[in-house]
Amino acid sequence: MSCYVDAVRDYPGAGLRFTRFCHLLADTRPELHAMADALGVPNRFFQDHPWRWHHDLPEHLRPRAIELGARELTMREVGALLRRRRAEAGIA
Repeated sequence: MSCYVDAVRDYPGAGLRFTRFCHLLADTRPELHAMADALGVPNRFFQDHPWRWHHDLPEHLRPRAIELGARELTMREVGALLRRRRAEAGIA
């Protein structure tokens, strides 16, 4: 499974139970949803977009995602992943 997590950030105005999140990303949507299911992440945390799709992941679940095989990415690596997705989607 090719899944990834980025750095944790504060979202104090999110209006959610948790205010610190990272992004859970993957090479494919099925891989992303499988990891989210394994972590017990509700579907409402899925951010659907043509090329920036991801799950918002509460900070306390990040270590478990890494235990399950998610790789930590830098912001530069996240940018490269998203650029690749955008190109694959044919979006200029």
